[in-house]
Amino acid sequence: MSKKAIDRRTFLKLSALTTVSAALAACAGPASPTPQPQPTQAAATSVPATKAPEAAATTAPTAAAAPKYKEAPMLAELVKAGKLPPVEQRLPQDPRVIQPVEKIGKYGGTWRRAYKGVSDRWGPTKLQEEPMIQWLWTNDKGVQVTANLCSKWEQNADASQFTFYLRKGIKWSDGEEFNTDDVKFWYEDVLLNKTLIPSIPDYMRDPDGTPMKVEIIDKYTFSVKYGKPKPLLPITLAKLTGTNPVGPSFAMPEHYLKKYHEKYGDKATIDKAVADRKFATWDQLWNNSKGDLQGPIAFWFLNPELPVICAWKMKVPPPAEHMVMERNPYFWKVDPEGNQLPYIDQVTHDLFSDQQVFNMWLVSGKIDCQYRYTDTGAYTLYKENEQKGGYRVLRWLLASTNAVYPNINCPDPVLAKLFDTAEFRHALSIAINRQELADLLYNGLMTPRQASPVHGSPNYDPEFEKKWAEYDPATANKLLDDLGLKKGPDGIRLRPDGKPLEITIESQDTPGSQAADEGDRIAKYWTAIGVKTTFKIVERSLYTEHYQNGTIEVGRWGCDRNSIVMADPGRYIGITQDGPWAPLYAAWYAKAPTKQLEPPPDHPIRKIWALWDQCQAEADETKRNALFKQLLDIHKEHPYMIGTVGEAAALWIVGNKFRNVPDGRIEDDTTRDEGLGTPCQFFFDV
Repeated sequence: MSKKAIDRRTFLKLSALTTVSAALAACAGPASPTPQPQPTQAAATSVPATKAPEAAATTAPTAAAAPKYKEAPMLAELVKAGKLPPVEQRLPQDPRVIQPVEKIGKYGGTWRRAYKGVSDRWGPTKLQEEPMIQWLWTNDKGVQVTANLCSKWEQNADASQFTFYLRKGIKWSDGEEFNTDDVKFWYEDVLLNKTLIPSIPDYMRDPDGTPMKVEIIDKYTFSVKYGKPKPLLPITLAKLTGTNPVGPSFAMPEHYLKKYHEKYGDKATIDKAVADRKFATWDQLWNNSKGDLQGPIAFWFLNPELPVICAWKMKVPPPAEHMVMERNPYFWKVDPEGNQLPYIDQVTHDLFSDQQVFNMWLVSGKIDCQYRYTDTGAYTLYKENEQKGGYRVLRWLLASTNAVYPNINCPDPVLAKLFDTAEFRHALSIAINRQELADLLYNGLMTPRQASPVHGSPNYDPEFEKKWAEYDPATANKLLDDLGLKKGPDGIRLRPDGKPLEITIESQDTPGSQAADEGDRIAKYWTAIGVKTTFKIVERSLYTEHYQNGTIEVGRWGCDRNSIVMADPGRYIGITQDGPWAPLYAAWYAKAPTKQLEPPPDHPIRKIWALWDQCQAEADETKRNALFKQLLDIHKEHPYMIGTVGEAAALWIVGNKFRNVPDGRIEDDTTRDEGLGTPCQFFFDV
């Protein structure tokens, strides 16, 4: 192992990974409102004890009051020129106060990053999502949920109704006020419009498909109501931004988008916008695919004119080789001293396609701060060039485990039955030499483990992490012998129908990558116990086609979203398609338009689904957590997903003068990746 490598257990001890159980507790009710910033007080003047000579009474001069809020110099110039209102008029009555990671920052600078083009929307988007309720990291409690766009929220006893109190005076990036008019428009004219949203997301409807109801109470207050309890809504909102990428939840800018809506807009204007983009229908202005609201008009990433509420607005959109985002002058967050955020003026993304090119950009100091697309396999390269490149390497804990997924719905009935047999999966699992994978392929930067919640998760279970994960080929062979799978003269076992036992692992990994090497080694481990295995790399669209059709035999993909698992349990309930352990059963459960298969009445997946349905309806937190543990225990005892190595070091390359970037947090899609670092408070210390 390289001297530059770090021991995984040491990493876990050194990292500031406090438990995140508070996140689930917070689902039971709202966080306390964030205190408003207070004006800086002048220091008191000391008065001598000796008596002063008698003199005529005079009035002491009054010092000019310090401004309550401060702003970036580039915005102050616009105010001075009469092109922008004063900062006090741009901020809401109760701006959200953000505590810096290290210290109060300085204004200015351009944050240089890299991206892969128009399809790479989630990297820039997750930097600045602004949902109604947001994840908050605290050093003592880890990840929890807190009020964000709203100053507070309330929910009734059975969690079927939630009332949100918007921060009064938040403005869109064009200066128009954000209020419940935007909520009403989003609900009535977008969410309930079947042309725009043909299928309402689960968390916005009841189990029978009935959409939630939105009641506008006043200009800054609204309620969402369900026919059944929805206790997971707070963590769902923190994980998502609703049907509006980047935010806000439950709202869109009515004043701008109405003109592109067939109900309100001028037909000639809409027709021209459609024709200019060579579209066929008006809804294509809104959607990239049905219901995603990622079209060229409705999506911030593609439309610089779209009013936003995030820290930076688009200036030069993709597919530009040099994409540019610039500060939003109406951003509604401040630091404890009243400085309007963000500190940084611009964020740029340079286009790349080759990983080696990106690595060279990183080590040469061309990138100021980035986690996305850093390579764990290049850890030694990154560390050896720290001083020369003028950066530091920070490590977060990746909430993911590499995994293989035997498909219990595969078209070969003999293989399907074997994959659905717990003892067969146990044998496959313990035949894998996970420590060898960690040492030889990942330089010790990944931990041998089962596909399970990671350290720091409220669902972390040390027994689950190691269950059926110890390398034991002798026991694996015995399990297969006990199933009657005898070996032929060539050492390959025979199926119950007399044919050689042969399986194929499919993956969309890059040839020659560590992941591809891992797939090859797993195939060798399984072949060594008499299960002849071939590892095959296919193009991603073909992989997708195979898991949707249920034709894949064994898939290789990561088992991610293992931080706040209840916020996104798709892999454990079998509905995350790229981890295809039961794709046809999942399609039946989700009533998907793809090929379906109904599971037998006594199949364990029905127990998993029943427990998940109960979790979603249980308002009592203690009972809900107990139900979810039962669900995870099914996977613990008889894993449908076979984990290999995980908890990788998520590597951040950060310039030495780029500050307020936290170290040691959890990296997960659920907690919004780099967004958990609160980028609006990053700054250049120059």
